Amino acid sequence: MEFAVEMRSPCCTGKVKKALEGVKGIRSIDVDLATQRLVIEGDVLADTVSGTIEQQTGMAAVLLGHGSAAQNLGAGVAAISIGNSGVKGLLRFVQVDAGTCFVEGSIDKLPSSQPVFLTVHETGDVSDGCNSCGPLYKSEGDSNNTFSGFIKELTPDMDKRAEFRAALSNVRLSDIIGHCVVVHQGNHQDVEQGQSERLACGIVARASGLFQNSKRFCACDGVTIWEQRHKDIESGKL
Repeated sequence: MEFAVEMRSPCCTGKVKKALEGVKGIRSIDVDLATQRLVIEGDVLADTVSGTIEQQTGMAAVLLGHGSAAQNLGAGVAAISIGNSGVKGLLRFVQVDAGTCFVEGSIDKLPSSQPVFLTVHETGDVSDGCNSCGPLYKSEGDSNNTFSGFIKELTPDMDKRAEFRAALSNVRLSDIIGHCVVVHQGNHQDVEQGQSERLACGIVARASGLFQNSKRFCACDGVTIWEQRHKDIESGKL
C-alpha cells in the first residue's frame, strides 16, 4: 500500500517508522521524505496503517494506491453508502493473481442480531436502492471452480463495526467492476433465495494501483489532500 504522509522534516520519518514498527502484519516499511510517500508491504488493513500514524504522530496519512508487489493486476474500491439503515463502509479490492482477489474493508453501524453477509450481485443498478442490484453474482466455470457471490460473513464488534480481509478465489476484479456489493441481514439460505434484508450497498469502481496516483490537491476546492483529511475528521465524515 502506498500512502501520502504529512511529513515536513527528517524527524518525521523516524516518527512514522517508530509508530508502525509494532503493528502486526507489516513486513516492510519504506519512507521517503522528499516525496512524502510511505510504502507498506504486508497483511494489514489500510485503515490500521493510517489510523496508527495519525493517532501516534498527529500527521495525516492518505491512501494513494494499493496492489500486488509483484505486478499491478488491478485495484478497486466500493463505498457502502446507499440505503436507509445507517450502515456505511469502504471496501478495497486488489487482484493478486489471475484467480485471486483480496478484499479488505471496514463497515460501521451493523446490527448485532442475526447473521450479516457481504456479497457481490449481478448488476450495478441502484435505481431502486439495493433492491435493484439483482441476484448474487456467480463466476463462470464448473461447480468446483466458481465464485458464489459471498465475500464474507461479518462479525461486528461492541461498536457495531466490522474490519476484515478476505481472499476470494476464482474471481477477476475486472469482471465485477461496476457490480453492486450488498450488506445483508439474514442467514445464508435467505441471502441465496433473495429473502434477506438488504441493509446497504455500493458499486465497485476502479482505483489507483501502486505508484499510479500523484494527486496532491483536491480538485473540488484546491486544498491539499492532508488539509482535506483534517477537515473530514473534524466534520465527522471520517
